[in-house]
Amino acid sequence: MTVITGIKLNDKEENSLEFQKILSKYNCDIKLRIGINNTGFLCSSTGIILLQTDNNDTELSLEKELLNISGIEIQRMIF
Repeated sequence: MTVITGIKLNDKEENSLEFQKILSKYNCDIKLRIGINNTGFLCSSTGIILLQTDNNDTELSLEKELLNISGIEIQRMIF
């Protein structure tokens, strides 16, 4: 089973440091990380990040920590 976690980070300027700190804590378990910026004429205040981790326990711990940041939305794709 492969699980891709989609994370929407709202208010990037305010939340990006804490977000990066949490991702760095789990960096050895993250197999895939893709960041999607919604740019145009101006830099967007939101971003979407796709993650794939090595195991479900890591994924659940990571998700729990990320949900403590205000403005985070998380969805999963399971294959």
